[in-house]
Amino acid sequence: MLKFIIRISAFIRKEIFTILRQPRLVFSLILGPFFILLIFGLGYRNVNRTFETLFVVPEDSQIGELVEQYAESMGTNIQFAGVTSNADEADRRLRAQEVDLVVVTPADPYNDVQNNNQAVFSLYHYEIDPFEQIFVDVLGRRYTEAINQQILLTAAEQGKIEAESMQEHIGAVAATAGSVRTALEAGDGLAASTATEQLNEDINLMMAGLGTGIAIFDSVQETTAAVDEGATTVLESRLAQMQDSLAILQQIDTGQTDFEEEIEAVATIEGALEEIDTVMSEFRRIDAGVLVSPFRSEVLSITNTALEPTHFYVPAVIALLFQHLAVTLAGLSIVREEREGTMELFRASPVSALETLLGKYVSYLLLTAVLALILTALVIFLLQVPMLGNWANYALVLCTLIFTSLGIGFLISINAQSDSQAIQWAMIMLLASIFFSGLFLPLYRLSIFVHILSWSLPATYGTSLLQSVMLRGQSPNILLVLVLLSIGLILFLISWWRLRRKMAHE
Repeated sequence: MLKFIIRISAFIRKEIFTILRQPRLVFSLILGPFFILLIFGLGYRNVNRTFETLFVVPEDSQIGELVEQYAESMGTNIQFAGVTSNADEADRRLRAQEVDLVVVTPADPYNDVQNNNQAVFSLYHYEIDPFEQIFVDVLGRRYTEAINQQILLTAAEQGKIEAESMQEHIGAVAATAGSVRTALEAGDGLAASTATEQLNEDINLMMAGLGTGIAIFDSVQETTAAVDEGATTVLESRLAQMQDSLAILQQIDTGQTDFEEEIEAVATIEGALEEIDTVMSEFRRIDAGVLVSPFRSEVLSITNTALEPTHFYVPAVIALLFQHLAVTLAGLSIVREEREGTMELFRASPVSALETLLGKYVSYLLLTAVLALILTALVIFLLQVPMLGNWANYALVLCTLIFTSLGIGFLISINAQSDSQAIQWAMIMLLASIFFSGLFLPLYRLSIFVHILSWSLPATYGTSLLQSVMLRGQSPNILLVLVLLSIGLILFLISWWRLRRKMAHE
């Protein structure tokens, strides 16, 4: 057992001193990745793009007066670049990239609506980036939503004006109803009949002033509150009551002496007027912007730390970096021994394939772990990337990731015929990890059959686990850790079997 340990430790000293004798290599391994992250963090701008937008509006179109107003409602996303009626000129400017976006307004939107069709705003762009194309699509939706909301806002404002006018009529009707009550209580049927005619005219005038703007308030009530009757229902019901009571008053006989039923009818009218006035007051009190947009969203994270966009990429970069570092170091190890002729010495010595492989595994695992410790300290304390989870969990994930990546590297090194071939395979591994590990694209955007490739890469496990530990503060998914460790053990056994055959080869 002592000889076994001595032989393994000899490989540990050999590999570590080989790397430490190259200070430039050590410098690049530690500070190179950090400076890349630093430059990315300093240079990344979390701002939406501003599109220079030209509007194509037919001559004499009424909507031309509104396009700039609607463009300003989009904030900085749209930079108004003017209006033209020449579609060919707009197309030329777009192709020459003088503008970023051309919006062609509908020629006759009212006619489209009359024909039961939606008027279409056409957005033309010259983008080739799929994400920018999606952003243009979202921008178009927001622009048309702003126009549709403006139409509803105008209707709500008009409804509030009509409500004010109706409240003025309500006051006149209430005064007339009071005159009818006074005459009835005095037993003056003739005066009550005359006042009833005036009351009929005032009620008709009030009903004529009732517009449709109240319907917006009614829909908000039905959506946001558990009410038995919406505003429109209340108005219709109370107006019907008033009409029924008015019919009773119109049957007054100037010779009768008992007006109890008529007085009750007047009381019903006055009560209905109070309820209508209350509805109108509540409607006018609410801002028109709140009526047409009663809901808004507020995005909150359950983490206790505000995460910047650059923070999201750090765990994935760490996973990808140390996978590539481990694959590269191990990938050049065995093939370098063959090139330098030391493999022949190993064959003649009492050193076994298991001792050789274990010695190299331990040396590279220790070296990479030290580099990971230094880089992590730089990232956490200089770049201020949050570490919400447990450091032991972080170390477990990183060690498992490096162990499995070393297995891939040694398998490459044992099968490679030259240094350049090993480097090429390591670069292919890096390229696959960039596209399929979740760094460049989230996994849900990939087809199911591509997930087989994704979950065969250590960086995929490392990215998911490190994000959970660092950014969510969770314990790592033990199933993913066990799967990653199992892949590493299988790679170790295969590498041991292949190295034993290679060392036994004469």
